[in-house]
Amino acid sequence: MLKTGLMAFFCLVLIIFSATPVFAGIEVADIYPLTDDYSSDYHYPAWSPDGKQITYMNGQAIGIMDVDGSNPHIIYDGMKWDGDPCFSADGKEIYFASESRKPRSSTYINLFKMNANGSNITQLTDGADRRSPSISPDGSMLAYRSNIAGNYDIWVMDITNKSHRQLTFTSEDEGKPSWSPDGSEIIYSLKGNLWLTDVELDTSWQLTHGNSNDVDPFFLPSGEKIVFVSDQGGETNLWLIDTEDDERQSLTDNRKVEFSPAVSPYGKKIVFGTKANGTFDLWMLEMENPEGTDEISGINVEDTNVNVTENEDVVLTSENNQDMDEGSIGLLGKISNNLALFAGGLVLGIVLFLIARLIFRKV
Repeated sequence: MLKTGLMAFFCLVLIIFSATPVFAGIEVADIYPLTDDYSSDYHYPAWSPDGKQITYMNGQAIGIMDVDGSNPHIIYDGMKWDGDPCFSADGKEIYFASESRKPRSSTYINLFKMNANGSNITQLTDGADRRSPSISPDGSMLAYRSNIAGNYDIWVMDITNKSHRQLTFTSEDEGKPSWSPDGSEIIYSLKGNLWLTDVELDTSWQLTHGNSNDVDPFFLPSGEKIVFVSDQGGETNLWLIDTEDDERQSLTDNRKVEFSPAVSPYGKKIVFGTKANGTFDLWMLEMENPEGTDEISGINVEDTNVNVTENEDVVLTSENNQDMDEGSIGLLGKISNNLALFAGGLVLGIVLFLIARLIFRKV
């Protein structure tokens, strides 16, 4: 009886552990500098939707470079403070913040847009400071920070009708916003912790708790992990946090003053700023990432609006993504993955049970 009980317990433990997902650590494959210009500072990098270019702030101007750091050039310099650039969802335009002044009035930071080559400058807002623009995945909404209510809160602007809506109402300054991959949530920092706000429900909740200063969050494409900057452990480094169980993982070690990490569209690379050589430069971190690669594969072209020609890279745009029910796909994907995981564990447990039974019979 004792042997049978022990055997059953042993098999039950195997089934449970086989069917339970485990947090998969992400390995850092390489870290290297993209810029090394000792005469100027680089800040606030952002990826193009196709993952081939990076826009950034250089001094008080806005530039673009290829993803390997080659061909860096200034596309706009208004001879005043210009910064916080981000690409539009289709990659044709760049949103940014810039100083502007009305006659006999104070200087404000307002939101602008321009073509990706720096032409056709258009002012989008006027008045109190508005900065740190972040475009929603479908290109319909622009999140930003504004102190129009007295301190910096998170706001969103409808790109089509230019209406503005306040999302947060705290008495403290929120940090720069970033969208979740499905466009339902915005993540930001507040008083040294990470917070999430549901865009439709206007509800907010705290993601991190502790004494460390956690800032500059950015979602990985799966939506399950977030990269951010934290001084946990004393030095400022890049960290990952799992949104389900809050498990943390350090990505860098004493690289000094990391800031503004931005994850590539396919989830394998992170561009970030660091003060490594006396000036602020951009660095690239490459991950051995189980969540994505820098190539799109396994696409059913018939189910998308992507036009494919021979020897041409396949790129999904925001227009293609709008035709897909992302919420249904994500939910069904999670359900099927969990069922497959449980079934695999159950089969393994049954096989081990039968083997153990044969062994105990012989004994």
